[in-house]
Amino acid sequence: MSSKYYNKLLNVVPTGGGSIRMTIASNVAQGNDATSLPCKRVWLIADATDVRVTIGTACTATTGIPVPYFDATLGAYTPLMLEIDDVSSLYFYGGTDAKVVDCLYRT
Repeated sequence: MSSKYYNKLLNVVPTGGGSIRMTIASNVAQGNDATSLPCKRVWLIADATDVRVTIGTACTATTGIPVPYFDATLGAYTPLMLEIDDVSSLYFYGGTDAKVVDCLYRT
């Protein structure tokens, strides 16, 4: 089975990808420190409740959507999955400095 759009087999799991940890300094950050990192899909989870994300434009306290967070005392949360072509297209906002976002990506 193949797809004309991707010109790839559809019944094969992609083998590429990786993970990165991003720190939101001065309340705002761009994915992968603004360095291009091509991908097809990302999963995001933050270390705090007040982290937000947008695609392609700067994020603020009132734009974007909340990134789910992990709290060891409450248990795991479901990460946010986004289909996107480059991790650097993501923009983050954290209510306070030094929030952390973990990102798993597929290429």
